[in-house]
Amino acid sequence: MILRWREVHEQPKGIHLRETIELPNLVKENRQVIALGPIEMDLHAQVVSDTLTVNGKLSGPVTYRCSRCLTDFKDELSTSFTEQFVRADADQLSEEDERNPVAGDAIELDPYLEQEILLAMPYTPVCKESCAGLCPECGINRNEHVCECKTERIDPRLADLAKLLKSE
Repeated sequence: MILRWREVHEQPKGIHLRETIELPNLVKENRQVIALGPIEMDLHAQVVSDTLTVNGKLSGPVTYRCSRCLTDFKDELSTSFTEQFVRADADQLSEEDERNPVAGDAIELDPYLEQEILLAMPYTPVCKESCAGLCPECGINRNEHVCECKTERIDPRLADLAKLLKSE
């Protein structure tokens, strides 16, 4: 999505952006995301002094793969969005300045939208907090079936001590 600086600057109260966008790169780059979108974008852009501010909300459906049991589950993604842009070269801004430099009239918003959505996604998605995951021995989904596998692991450094305790 391209935002034009001039269009926003010509409107004293700014412009309202309400669109539905697709971000297929997020699905390709994230192995635990099965499907994403369409993402509803409800943003407001306004120029105040020399800074163009874009803020609003992003929301949409997402399908994850559970990091414990590997089953797919649906969730709703919702996050706020705020970015500031200034007409300048990158070397003209100080390191503490959080505004993004823009050269020219066009601002490509997609990378900023993708970044915000990525930050809103869980690092390790789980279908439910009580998910028991897969058995490390037989691979059965422990949410659906109970297995009789012995999953107790003994640290190899303490294996001799465990033998000693069993002999008593």
